[in-house]
Amino acid sequence: MLTPALAAFIERMPKIELHLHLEGAVAPRTFLELSRRNGIPLPVSTEQELAQLFHYDDFHAFLDTFMALAATIVSGEDFELLAFELGMQLAAQRVVYAEVMLSPMQHVRRGVDLVETLAGTAAGFARAAQYGGPRVGLVLDYGRQYGAAAAWPILETAIACRSYGVVGWSIGGNEIGHPPEEFIDLFTAARTAGLGVMAHAGEVVGPTSVWGAIDVLAVSRIGHGIRSVNDPLLMQTLIERQIVLDVCPSSNVRTKAVPTWSSHPLRRLYDNGVLVTINSDDPTFFETTISEEFRRAVTYLGFTADEFCQITRTAAQAAFLPIDERAALITTVEHHLQTLRTELGV
Repeated sequence: MLTPALAAFIERMPKIELHLHLEGAVAPRTFLELSRRNGIPLPVSTEQELAQLFHYDDFHAFLDTFMALAATIVSGEDFELLAFELGMQLAAQRVVYAEVMLSPMQHVRRGVDLVETLAGTAAGFARAAQYGGPRVGLVLDYGRQYGAAAAWPILETAIACRSYGVVGWSIGGNEIGHPPEEFIDLFTAARTAGLGVMAHAGEVVGPTSVWGAIDVLAVSRIGHGIRSVNDPLLMQTLIERQIVLDVCPSSNVRTKAVPTWSSHPLRRLYDNGVLVTINSDDPTFFETTISEEFRRAVTYLGFTADEFCQITRTAAQAAFLPIDERAALITTVEHHLQTLRTELGV
């Protein structure tokens, strides 16, 4: 039950978001501004009309909408604006650390310079930090539907741009017909270079996709991974290897990967001992926020302050940060959580 005290705790608790797409967090008004500024026409002209695009028959319809709107982003200046706005949004929700994904092939295939993209994004988050925005690590999330061969120059750029805050490498996009095994050499190279590695898996494809990501790609985190609930052995393996699922419940419901909030596997995964975090994924496209995800987890799945504290600790421990910086983050989060719980009595 979402009591006033628990609602206040959710609002004020220090949060860590590990599964958040920059292009999926752009405010509707900003998409319209970019469309006008860059001469990229959209099929709508008002925020109200734009909101009507955020209703999907399935995951593929979501991807189509995502790609159409992402096409309005064309310059480093654009990325700086988006990062600044997102940094301020995260600050307002008490996010203390975030890992933000960029979808490079959405832009590179249109001729957008990736180094300029990363530099602009880093500048935007740095500017937001001057006004209380969180520390942000960048993760390059390669669309697996573009094939492994085209990913090599993207990965090389990611490695060369560590100074812009690049901390991780991921594959996303369409799981169907694009199993993780194709990307084994890329992930080996990313790990060797010191990047954290994760993969979107088990969102719309079953446990086989997750098995491939953990066995072949040796990831430490899975984006979504909700189909793991259908395989007891897989859940046990996730627990034994301490692999974290970055779960995005509203995303799964809105893309119809899961029929309803009340049937979402998050509760069963957590209760079985699988390490999970809660995230907003593409907050604009799913009309949510990280705070709203926590509130909905209470309303529909009965999560408690105790469980949110554990989930936040898991997120801190799973961050793609150096060991000493990760330890400092864990200490900071623990202190703030305990102080807040004492104050609010939850």
